[in-house]
Amino acid sequence: AKSVDEVVENFEKLSVKDKEKVLEMTSKINPDQPVEEGEKEDNKSKLTKLFYSNTMNAAGQALYYVLSRVKHSCGPNIALVTKPDTYGHIEVRACRAIKKGDELRADYLPGIYLFETKEMRMKVLGVNYSCDCGVCKLEGNDAQENETTRFRIKENYRNTTIYVTFGDFLQALEHCKTMLGFMDYLDEEVVVKKVSVTLECWQLAVLAQLQRPEADLEVEKYKEKARVLCKLLGPIEEEKWSKTVVEEAAKPVEDGKPATEPKTEETRERKPRKKESEEKTDSDKATSSVSESNSATKTPSKTTKSSKPTSKPKKTEKK
Repeated sequence: AKSVDEVVENFEKLSVKDKEKVLEMTSKINPDQPVEEGEKEDNKSKLTKLFYSNTMNAAGQALYYVLSRVKHSCGPNIALVTKPDTYGHIEVRACRAIKKGDELRADYLPGIYLFETKEMRMKVLGVNYSCDCGVCKLEGNDAQENETTRFRIKENYRNTTIYVTFGDFLQALEHCKTMLGFMDYLDEEVVVKKVSVTLECWQLAVLAQLQRPEADLEVEKYKEKARVLCKLLGPIEEEKWSKTVVEEAAKPVEDGKPATEPKTEETRERKPRKKESEEKTDSDKATSSVSESNSATKTPSKTTKSSKPTSKPKKTEKK
């Protein structure tokens, strides 16, 4: 649904029993604000609050009778996995041991917000939201230690991104491995996020190995670790792993580097730099023409080398 009118229209198409299920849901959008009499009659305001409080993104916004009731946890025990080519389909996978009677909880925080402070996590989840998961109930040294570990994960994530941007895959791999180490310390609390980080470690190891063929970067170790974690979350995640395998195997290699180099800031800056070097100053042109005339009797390959503009005229200009 894209508008309030569509929400109301779709609600009216439901059976009486299904309408009751929707109206039983709770809203976190101004829950204590009284509904005016006029709005109460058509339920428009209430439906809007209920929909946008419980909606889930799976090929668009949708309301689920059961899944929409699953609460958030900063240490989830299930993962909600979506498959792009199945409209609205969500698969629920256990990502840690669940005892009989345990409440099923998922992580609704986007990106790396799971590793922010408790206050920031609540802010991202919504106004007046209060998480009562096991992680948020920690106190004293346990709470401080947990927050510090999450901060270290976030810090290394950012460093990994920075080094990838500059094409230094070896340094990016080191920070990614450190991040994975902190995740291992938190263990089951972050197992879902660990899947994507392990996949990234494997991909960085492949790229770094191409840059440093002589180094032992344990590519196969991270490849297998990624496979095991993807298998834990079911066929959909396993498919991501298999596609990564195919993509890496299909990449041609030239001179120890992948043929399709990642578009980093450094790569983007190369073209402008090349153009600047090609734009010769008057003194550069004079030097170049003299070099070409003096090397007229030389072989074509040597003539090409000697005709390149040198940096001497520039140094003279600076003096």
